[in-house]
Amino acid sequence: MRYLLFAILLAGVASCKQRAADYQQVLHDPVLYSKMTGQLTDVITYDIFTPPVASRIYAYAHLAAYEAMVHGDSSYTSLKGQLKGFDYVLPPDSGKIVDYPYAALMAFMEVGKTLTFSKDQTDKIVDSLKMLAETHGMPADMKKNSEEYGVNVAKAVLGWSKKDNYAQTRSAAKYTVPNDEGKWIPTPPGYFQAVEPQWRTIRTIAMDSCNQFAPPAPCVFGKDSTCAFYKLAKQVQDTGVLLTEEQKAISSFWDCNGFKLNVVGHTMYATKAMTPGGHWMGIIGIICENKKADFDKTVYTYTTASFAIMDAFIACWDAKYTFNLVRPETVINKYIDANWKPFLQTPPFPEYTSGHSIISTAASTVLEHIYGAQTPFRDSTERPWGFPDRNFQSPRQAADEAGISRFYGGIHYRPSIIVARDQGEKVGNYVLTKLSMRKEQLASK
Repeated sequence: MRYLLFAILLAGVASCKQRAADYQQVLHDPVLYSKMTGQLTDVITYDIFTPPVASRIYAYAHLAAYEAMVHGDSSYTSLKGQLKGFDYVLPPDSGKIVDYPYAALMAFMEVGKTLTFSKDQTDKIVDSLKMLAETHGMPADMKKNSEEYGVNVAKAVLGWSKKDNYAQTRSAAKYTVPNDEGKWIPTPPGYFQAVEPQWRTIRTIAMDSCNQFAPPAPCVFGKDSTCAFYKLAKQVQDTGVLLTEEQKAISSFWDCNGFKLNVVGHTMYATKAMTPGGHWMGIIGIICENKKADFDKTVYTYTTASFAIMDAFIACWDAKYTFNLVRPETVINKYIDANWKPFLQTPPFPEYTSGHSIISTAASTVLEHIYGAQTPFRDSTERPWGFPDRNFQSPRQAADEAGISRFYGGIHYRPSIIVARDQGEKVGNYVLTKLSMRKEQLASK
């Protein structure tokens, strides 16, 4: 009996040791990284960051994770010296044992925590990561070294982020709405001020300048029923009046309105949703999991796509405030039908070009480069907002649907979507060409 009890005790100790030694299995799981990105999206949504600002948070957070990861994987290379003025990141001290995926997780959250407001929420995420490392048996010295290295990498990235002109745009003069016909003016129901009119002054990630891929000028404004511009506005109105249930479903699925003002009688209330960039963060996680990408490839995918999305927003916002084109809702209400309303709420910034179209195409270009054009997936990103999943045969198909959703929603003229698609492809390809993040890219140059 005594020997039996001893055997059971040994078996229990062995089981505990087995559980205590699985930190690599737990912390190197790429799904954990995607889930953490989703948690950051929840914080960004709660804090109501605008779509361009959200793209900046994602780009810097993923950059920090990537830079912490590369020292543990020889197939990837640091972006030190490749990004404008980015030369701060140092390898960990020799002799210190570091778990690089864990350091990447910590670096990601340190940047996310710093660039968002809800510290109580981000603290909980960080604490949960530390608890995972502890309860799953990461050696104490490795845990300490990895956390320190992750924070040091994050500080380097945050130092670089402070030079991108973001702080200056927070104190810039408010946007003055022009009186010229055909120019953007605030729209109902909130008549909000223009969002991020100085965003084109933000330092780009890969692009040489904000207008490197400047679109052609939009159709010349006109209010005569025979002119081309009037016909574009009439096309938006006619489509909106005859929307099919499928077109409504597409519009709603891709709405991604971070702050929607709802009006019911005399009552007004706001609802939140994730930004377009947040939606694509969700898609990236789905595709990475479907393709069984390992931890490092998952980080690489998020980082490259987030760079493309941030640069695409900068390029788009340059066009928006260069041409300052009036929204369809304003034109239709003034010259065609005073009672017409778009299916979606018009966002508070100029029309040309389409933000959804450019950032979605930029992201899909990166995803198809990494995983191939034939990459089907089921998009479940909008489940928290009550929308059913949608199936796509490729990221580009999803991007095209995201773009056309804005036409169905009544907030964009059709040419803006087509032109932005071309812009997004150029931005995505330029990010892939300009930055050497995998060793085979360096070998081919």
